Amino acid sequence: MASPRYDDASPSSLPAGIGFLPVLSANLLPLVGVLWFGWNPETLLAVYALELLLLFPLSGVKALFAGRPPTSSREGGVLNRSESDLVDKRGSVTIHDRLPPVYPRNVPFATAVVGGGAWVGVFLLAPLSEVVSVLDVLARPEAVVSVAALVVGQVGETAAAFLRGDRYAERSPYALVEIPARQAMFLACFLFVVVLGGATVALAAFVLVKLLFEWSGFRADRGGGRLTSWLAGPDSEATREALDVPDGRPAAEIDVDRRAVVAAAVWRAVTTTGPFYVTMAAMVWIGGTAFVAEEASLAVWVGFGLFGLALLGFMLAGDVVEDTLASGWLTYRRFGGRLVAHDRLTGEPQWAAAVGDFRDAEVVAARPTDRYLGTRTIAATVGRGDDETERAFGPVADAERVVEAFDLPVESTTLPPLDRRFVWAAVASVVLTAVGVVTVVVTPLGPSTSWLLALFLFPAFAIVPKGFWKLAHS
Repeated sequence: MASPRYDDASPSSLPAGIGFLPVLSANLLPLVGVLWFGWNPETLLAVYALELLLLFPLSGVKALFAGRPPTSSREGGVLNRSESDLVDKRGSVTIHDRLPPVYPRNVPFATAVVGGGAWVGVFLLAPLSEVVSVLDVLARPEAVVSVAALVVGQVGETAAAFLRGDRYAERSPYALVEIPARQAMFLACFLFVVVLGGATVALAAFVLVKLLFEWSGFRADRGGGRLTSWLAGPDSEATREALDVPDGRPAAEIDVDRRAVVAAAVWRAVTTTGPFYVTMAAMVWIGGTAFVAEEASLAVWVGFGLFGLALLGFMLAGDVVEDTLASGWLTYRRFGGRLVAHDRLTGEPQWAAAVGDFRDAEVVAARPTDRYLGTRTIAATVGRGDDETERAFGPVADAERVVEAFDLPVESTTLPPLDRRFVWAAVASVVLTAVGVVTVVVTPLGPSTSWLLALFLFPAFAIVPKGFWKLAHS
């Protein structure tokens, strides 16, 4: 699918004042609450805190439509997903004719901003639980109306100006997820000032300053000064050069095994990033409960526990989706002496290289999914100097055909036998770790704070079995 023509986009198709009206109107309601309803610092704090939490997932949705590739410098960013293989993916997918195209390369940024919002909820809102009572605030109708109006205002600005104004074509996903993250840093400082000040004048001043930041973030989408540039985050002005793809029919064409791709993605999510996500979800559960009420009821504990489980499932599913989108629809094609990796989902070539340029090719041995499903993944190096890149072929069902079709320097596609001593050592380490954690946390043998220590050390527990598993292939 062809990339959009950025020069055809019309970011100025709507006047700036009209596009900002929904956000302006919504932010005036808290000012009314301060001046006419006599809101105290706690009420104002809770209203803007709830809006901030809902702004993060909205920014994630907007990031999916960003047309600029995230290829510019990412130094100094709050949310960084440069390590994801998916950010280099080319092409887009059309979900509906009335919606702009969705770019798979933006999915890591969308999932990251949702997780970032959860961390904001823990490290920004939970410490303020002593001065905030969300349940009491939500019992006030004017506060509920203000929260709803703030969210509706943000959604209205997105629909009216971001999508209809075609500004999505000129934005980078990295910049879009940076806007709420950097606004949160500003708001955190002012929230503490408001709590310490408490005067009506200080509250009204805070509302006006917050509105100024909203305007700065809005103007950042259309260019602006130093402040708006910082709020927008590092943007991308680059476009990707077209790949050299020969014409005609390919002499060889081999698809990846999508079932093996999904299985490998699930295994990686559970064993590599899963332990970190468990810790994050547990901290959101505990911190969120403390934020709502000092002495939370059983219903509050269960509610935030379910929210933590949902967050855990979302992050694990996000990793699986990212890995599947990155290589689940790849087809390796040979045109004479040229090899092209083509993505069937987006209809775009992803990378190309000369057939004889691959070196140091070998079968990846430490993938349990390849052993179980009978597939193979081949890693090879291509290029020299600054252009040197690691490329992966697979997982594929017929590795011998891949080696023969693309002249890969691989001596054997047979996986080496496992050293079962280390396999059993890995299994035993998992069992002993689980027994030890339960013993320390549940029984009187451990200190009263042992559960908190186990929570923070949980990601480290996976190091030992993973180390034994690697030794099993040595």
